Amino acid sequence: MVRVRFAPSPTGLLHVGNIRIAILNYLFAKKNGGKFVLRIDDTDLERSTKESEDSIIEDLKWLNIQWDEFYRQSAHSEQYRKAIDHLKEIGRVYPCYETKEELALKKKIQTSAGAPPIYDRAALELSSEDREKLELAGVKPHWRFKLNNTQISEWEDLVHGKISIPLGSISDPVLIKPDGSFVYTFASVVDDINIGITHIIRGDDHITNTAAQIDLFKAISGKFPQFAHVPLLSAFDGQDVSKRTGSPLSIINMRNSGVDPHAIWCISATLGTSNNANHLNNLEKLVEEFSFEKMSTASPKFNPEEVRLLTKKIISEKTFCEVKNDLEKLKIKNISEEFWNTIRGNLNFIGEAVFWSEILFNKINVIKEDKEFVNLMLKTLVNPVNFDEWINDLKQKSGKKGRDLFHPIRIVLTGIENGPELKKIVGLLGYDNIKLRIENNLGLK
Repeated sequence: MVRVRFAPSPTGLLHVGNIRIAILNYLFAKKNGGKFVLRIDDTDLERSTKESEDSIIEDLKWLNIQWDEFYRQSAHSEQYRKAIDHLKEIGRVYPCYETKEELALKKKIQTSAGAPPIYDRAALELSSEDREKLELAGVKPHWRFKLNNTQISEWEDLVHGKISIPLGSISDPVLIKPDGSFVYTFASVVDDINIGITHIIRGDDHITNTAAQIDLFKAISGKFPQFAHVPLLSAFDGQDVSKRTGSPLSIINMRNSGVDPHAIWCISATLGTSNNANHLNNLEKLVEEFSFEKMSTASPKFNPEEVRLLTKKIISEKTFCEVKNDLEKLKIKNISEEFWNTIRGNLNFIGEAVFWSEILFNKINVIKEDKEFVNLMLKTLVNPVNFDEWINDLKQKSGKKGRDLFHPIRIVLTGIENGPELKKIVGLLGYDNIKLRIENNLGLK
């Protein structure tokens, strides 16, 4: 069975780039009748926080990304220790004693000499006496995985096709830090093996990591999953696609701004592919159309304006039943199907319903219009109001037409220049409210 995982680190906020990876994993799993696993990769003890994990869970629930299984890396330390013991037994890990500063100096020297900044395996030259002396001096080692550096790491990538990377061009990856904590590169491989992950779908910034991890997979289990490295998003207008709280592309900020989650689904599923983001596409349609073969290897640009426009389209198609709970959460008074049908075509976000509630149900600012015409509005108003008959009567008696006719009516009834169809506004307000607003404009109330 196909088993994929979304494995965020709880070190900050999720952004659209993260969520795109989650959605692609989810669609691939559903298309292949597989399982979608959520794993919290919290091996970074210093930066991982409960607040970040809670935010991740909340974002995923808001997007209705449902996981079949849940794991947390910090609960699997014993499995990592067993894997390290196995690697020690077969001679594939070794202790290193260089400090961060010493390693940085080595890299600088290599770069200056035009050589690739690869770890020189100097630690392998240390004798047992050398290591003992360093440890007695209080130097704590970090442990590296010894790559098969004479071999080439190859795999058939589901997006990029065949990828070949000589392992000799990569530094032996660190598996354990001096403080004894396990590095993501290692913990992720052990988890993927133990959880039974069959396909790893992630950003193409991990391609070099994959070359090393495949060798690690082989050393621990003798086989490795299939990989799909999707191009990373770049922001359309230069915004930072990052985890920072202030980024407008973080999911929490997009959620708070009123973006519809289905708009994020549609755009994430189609960015960089030959498919179009259609607001009428439901989950089943997105699953049906999903294919890595349609995906370009170029970095797609994410434009927040496309999310806004798609959100607007989605909202305009929603029925009253679909939004009633959302409107109630906004504490809008006089919620009705007629109110929703009046305003839905003028909303960019659901939250803007509050504005239209204020305009249509509360006292508005009076903007004085031509007094003669407003008096005529009052004289021709009949209870119950028939919009077409009222407009025709006003047109004949005033001689006005087009904008000259409709604009002052809109100003008197709403106090603003633009908005929902005037006929719908008149039907929603009704005779008493229309009469009151006309009289207010004339200063009669």
